Amino acid sequence: MEVVYFIVLVGVLIFVHELGHFVWAKFFGVKVLKFSLGFGPKLAGFRRGETEYVIAAFPLGGYVRMLGENPNDVVREVDQGRAFNQQALWKRVIIVFAGPAMNLLFPIVLFFVVFLGDSTMTPAVIGTVFPDRPADGLLLPGDRVVRAAGEDVTTFYELARIIHERPEEPVELVVERGEERRTVTVTPFLAQARRPLDLVDEVGRIGVKPHHPIAVVGVMSPSSPAAAARLHSFDRVIAAGGRPIERWIELEDALDRNSGSMVPLTYMRPTRVPDALGGLLELEVYDPHVATLTPEPGPGSGLTRAGLEPSDLYVSQVTVPPGTADAAIRPGDRLVRLDGRPLRLWATFIEDVEVTRDRVHELVWRRGDQLVTRRYRLRAARVVTGEENDQRVLVLDPDTEDHLATLGHWRPTVLDPPIENPAPVTYAASQAFRVTAELVEMTVVSVLRLLEGRLPVDAIAGPLRVFEATEAAAREGAMNYLSLMAFLSINLGLINLLPIPMLDGGHLLFFLFESVTRRPIDRRVRGVASLVGLVFIGLLMILAFKNDIERTWPRIAETFEEDP
Repeated sequence: MEVVYFIVLVGVLIFVHELGHFVWAKFFGVKVLKFSLGFGPKLAGFRRGETEYVIAAFPLGGYVRMLGENPNDVVREVDQGRAFNQQALWKRVIIVFAGPAMNLLFPIVLFFVVFLGDSTMTPAVIGTVFPDRPADGLLLPGDRVVRAAGEDVTTFYELARIIHERPEEPVELVVERGEERRTVTVTPFLAQARRPLDLVDEVGRIGVKPHHPIAVVGVMSPSSPAAAARLHSFDRVIAAGGRPIERWIELEDALDRNSGSMVPLTYMRPTRVPDALGGLLELEVYDPHVATLTPEPGPGSGLTRAGLEPSDLYVSQVTVPPGTADAAIRPGDRLVRLDGRPLRLWATFIEDVEVTRDRVHELVWRRGDQLVTRRYRLRAARVVTGEENDQRVLVLDPDTEDHLATLGHWRPTVLDPPIENPAPVTYAASQAFRVTAELVEMTVVSVLRLLEGRLPVDAIAGPLRVFEATEAAAREGAMNYLSLMAFLSINLGLINLLPIPMLDGGHLLFFLFESVTRRPIDRRVRGVASLVGLVFIGLLMILAFKNDIERTWPRIAETFEEDP
């Protein structure tokens, strides 16, 4: 079945490419002799009018054979004026350019279909407000934005788009907070959104996300009411005073007006399962518990008086290389300060570390009621976990015998229930154009990086790699398959525009010389250039196959080494 997916994908891309040449050739009255999908022996075909339509044995390519395309073609009297080489230069340019152009336009259609499937979207409700960002003090978790910069807003996508387009420009937001509607003005700061290949977009940001932290607690002190109730850091509260609890703001609301009275809590505690599946994996399960919490009386937040705070800055795991000593920091420690500045959110802590990469920092954390201070060289790294918060911090202490350690935190999040996409067609069209433009830019930059030596030659992939990607995308669903087809279509279009003889870009280069010299390129020169282009493409294909085999061979070799 994987072979079928691969043949369909390649066949569609070749058909789209050749269709561009075919349609414009027909439009200008050029006689098309053959339209072939694939090279080599004919597998199937038929003739309609003056054109033969063929499916050939080798699917990695195709061609449109036009009268007069080959200098040796004999043009009969009846076909005078219909040969390709008899057309005006601008017509020949359009016919040749139409193939790559179709490959560059086709992804817009594919991505439109992909994004049209986004029938529901995240509402414009604030889930997290980043400290020390423009929204801090103006917006609160749970606020619903209904209008931004004069535009009605229902989805977080619409809010983000408006903010991104207006860096350093005051934006008026109309916000619903409970039963109250208020207007605030926030000025997005200019941020850099990094993309692969060191590409950077400058966008406006105000420091909000739609993700609500789940009610996972951190216990501030072993002498707090929370500790007396036998609550532990990373316990997940699911009910308070008989009210169901999911988000952190719901727990805040449940304890906000508590003046010191007893509150029954139901919570889930992650408990490690020893030797799960014979020690093959680390597994934790939730065990239900009930506690009676009595916040201290007095002013201030009920959570603070109970000794509870979000688990965000509590270290959930510390990983050190095998055979090395344990790190000074331990799971359950609470990060407090970085270089004398209080830490308020893990995400902004990560951002500060990224800005000052590999600098030695003073890090302070709390263990119980004691503060511990160490100096570390910090850098941020991303690990793929399939979750929203997949950032880790790598810690290296050059001044002691502590070894490299990876710190992780655990603060799961949840989104508000999705709402219907208010403008599915407009949304799909805008996203299709945006993603296509970004992929075109990335492909062009990757070629430039390759020529500059900033990308290794083993990044060049061939048919085997495409086959593997097609197989994976097909398993993940139709939308991933269409997205891969769009990506490969862009690559095919841009590669064909490279000024290499034998490719469409080589023909366009010949036409450029012809427009300057006012006469066609000498047939002998074209022949030598085409031969050079053919050799270059052959070497490129050999390199791609070599890279594919080097990637695939270790897995193939493993199958030979397996016990019978």
